[in-house]
Amino acid sequence: MRQPLVRLAILAGCLSGTAALAQQPVQNLLPQPRISSVFPAGGKAGSVVEVLVSGNDLEDAQGLYFAHPGFKAELIVEPEKIDPKTKKPIPKKKKTRGAATSSEKFKVTIPPDALPGSYDVRVVDQHGISNPRLFTVGRLPEVNETEPNNDVPQAQKVTTGTVVNGTIASPTDVDYLSITGKAGERFLVWCTTSAIDSRARPLLELYTPEGQRLGLNRNYRDNDALLDVTLPSNGEYLLRVSEFAYQYGGSDYGYRLTVGAPYHIDCVFPPMVPPGKASSVTLYGRHLPGGKPSGFTIDGRPIEMLNVQVTPPGTASIGGPIHFAGRVSPAMGLTELFEYRFPGPTGPSEPVPMFLTDLPVTLEADADNNSFDKAQVVPVPGEVAGRIEKRSDKDYFAFHAKKGDRFTISLFADRIGASMDTYFQIRNAENKPLSAEQDDDANPLHSVSFYDRTNDPPSQTFTVPADGKYLVFVGSREASVNFGPRSIYRLRIATPTPDFRAVVMPRSRDLTNATILTSGGSDAFDVFVERREGFNAPITFTAGQLPAGVTAKPATIGNTSNWGTLVLTAAPGAAAFHGPVSVTATATMEGKTLTRPARPATITWGITPKQNIPALTRLDQQLVLAVRPAPAMYQLHLAQDQAKLNTKDTQNKPKEEAVKPPFFVKPGDKLTIPLQAKWLAKEARANPITVIAEPFTANMNQAPITIANVTVAKDKNDAPLVIDIKGNATPSTFAVVLRGEAQVNMARDPEDEKKKTNLFIPAFTPEPVLITVLPTTLAKVTAQAPAANTLKPGTTAAITVKVDRQADYTGPFQITGELPKGVVGLTIKPVTLPAGQNEIQLPVIAGNDAKPGNINNVVITAVGTVHDKYPIPQEAKVNLTVTKADEKKK
Repeated sequence: MRQPLVRLAILAGCLSGTAALAQQPVQNLLPQPRISSVFPAGGKAGSVVEVLVSGNDLEDAQGLYFAHPGFKAELIVEPEKIDPKTKKPIPKKKKTRGAATSSEKFKVTIPPDALPGSYDVRVVDQHGISNPRLFTVGRLPEVNETEPNNDVPQAQKVTTGTVVNGTIASPTDVDYLSITGKAGERFLVWCTTSAIDSRARPLLELYTPEGQRLGLNRNYRDNDALLDVTLPSNGEYLLRVSEFAYQYGGSDYGYRLTVGAPYHIDCVFPPMVPPGKASSVTLYGRHLPGGKPSGFTIDGRPIEMLNVQVTPPGTASIGGPIHFAGRVSPAMGLTELFEYRFPGPTGPSEPVPMFLTDLPVTLEADADNNSFDKAQVVPVPGEVAGRIEKRSDKDYFAFHAKKGDRFTISLFADRIGASMDTYFQIRNAENKPLSAEQDDDANPLHSVSFYDRTNDPPSQTFTVPADGKYLVFVGSREASVNFGPRSIYRLRIATPTPDFRAVVMPRSRDLTNATILTSGGSDAFDVFVERREGFNAPITFTAGQLPAGVTAKPATIGNTSNWGTLVLTAAPGAAAFHGPVSVTATATMEGKTLTRPARPATITWGITPKQNIPALTRLDQQLVLAVRPAPAMYQLHLAQDQAKLNTKDTQNKPKEEAVKPPFFVKPGDKLTIPLQAKWLAKEARANPITVIAEPFTANMNQAPITIANVTVAKDKNDAPLVIDIKGNATPSTFAVVLRGEAQVNMARDPEDEKKKTNLFIPAFTPEPVLITVLPTTLAKVTAQAPAANTLKPGTTAAITVKVDRQADYTGPFQITGELPKGVVGLTIKPVTLPAGQNEIQLPVIAGNDAKPGNINNVVITAVGTVHDKYPIPQEAKVNLTVTKADEKKK
């Protein structure tokens, strides 16, 4: 089914002018540059462009930082003006710091060798570095929209083959452009907004001078629009650009309009190819040089096709970083995306998304496969490139498998850029369902800051019940209206291989942000993991490429969590810095170590806090850090070496003991750690510090541990942190990071010390508290007595001990037996059950002095050791019978 309206509304920008998606006020935070818009949002390669950057706290801007190293930017300083009467310089108007919005101009030199595409740009100032905005490089001449152009007589004349940079300045703003065309000319207009981090939702319309509308388009891809019209005659035409429904407008509502685009690529099929070797694929698009009719149409317009060769990156790119000069959504950012560029007549095209696969690729056959008796047989493991190519299309695929085979079945459409609501179902050869229909995946990686929920169904693990043929039925909820060359999908049938992908973001759940350290201070990255196919090991994140004076303790995301916090600290006197850093995630499961780079992302448009509305987020092209010499206000530290653990001894009696990190606890324990505050500025002591734990799961109320909030009084230097382990806590590992927040009365503007306000100043504990909850049991143990009449004086028999392993324990067990008091003549010899095995014989030796009769409640104990030093016992009882030596003869 379609996802909740809230996600669609956000992606469409429908709520972008409401309070729900308004940027949180920054006046109660320390100054930090934040960009909302860049105008123009691009330029021609090799040109020099004057760029206006708008946002918050930009009054002290010093320069721009581009992800592409060839860009150069120079701040445009207002020239000095001379009073004609006094012949003296006119004092410049003082900048108002902390205003709701601010802007600065820059002269940007675009490198001539920059490939077409969009590159991250950020503002740099004395306070740090900003969030990114996309700046697009093209090959065509560019002009800026010229006002007034709100009506037909004011239409701005534009030459075909030009890029127009414009802004929908108000909800009712309408921009008219006048172009000249020829009869029979296929005229393309490509308008990007979502692709350049704009809020605009443009409606494109083309009219004759007499007012006849020839075509319109919106929401071709996200909010981007593509107008495709065949001109009826030679002469002038009017292109109209407006905000759909006339609801929103402003500097954040920019657009880039390619008037008379030379060609356009709609999609690539197959969308995935094996890594490292040339593959043949088909481009579908319009005005494709050398293209041939495809037989497909989109919105009634004919589509061409062109076979090309693609050489993708190598195997190392699977699970590696993403290099794509354009906007990448959270969902697409967890795939194996790479960029393909068509070598057009004027040079390489803008990047087109394609994907890597580690499995053989089969194309959906041209033959009809829309019924189970015509199912296309495909090899497994493998991937199928398919398409909902006609109205109400549905596809059946068949594969052969043996009993006990296991497969993970996944369906990709929305995640690869196809706007479809797909689903699938596993069926037997008679077309009877073996599973429920797999529809939308309702579990985003993060419900606000990294909302990757899509219309794709979740993966399903299928265990083959018997040798034979099986079907996978693929359909789309929108097949009656949404079909054709762009309605492509990937069906993956793979042997389960546990794996993960990692994401890193500046620590913020609601604001556009960047990570900035002050001298002696701390800041953090949010880290997330997408676990695949049963990957349940703890994952450790480490920071790399850090500048001198900056350190970061490794962060751990426990085996049952997907969130974590990586804290960075700057030493006092650390040198100023801004630039790229890296974060790497490493984990070991079943003896196999995986290392994955964390893919960087930021919030594009912030939200009002605590509204439970997803922010609009995308991947970044670099993970960026800034260090500034301004001193920190205070520091937090957890004295983990002084921790106390309230637990119970082997007799179940309460006891308190000193413990050292990392901490291993049992359900019902309580851990207390001194929290210490170091006040570095006098004004910081005016109010207490409120300290809370950073969440490591979606619902902390349901977490296995309870972490009480801590308040450090303004006249104190410490307070206890109490962590309660719930009695029903399951075995797991957690990393606890604390975030403090103090209100400090200070001036945001250093040039206006009298104007002070309460600012919220955060700080983090640099050392994560690593807590492992030990299992109470590792297995269910059963014991079976020796066969009847086999345990006699002077003989040896065996107790059969079986273990049903739990808590993912695969190690050895030490098996012992304990006889009731008073029993003589019997000895139970201890044995070791090897790792991975589940059954063993426990010898029982009956001496000649063993007394015949029943021996009840013999205790069998199996002890497994976890984390190399914590024995976990589990018991079973068995009854033995000693038979007289001459009983058989009688």
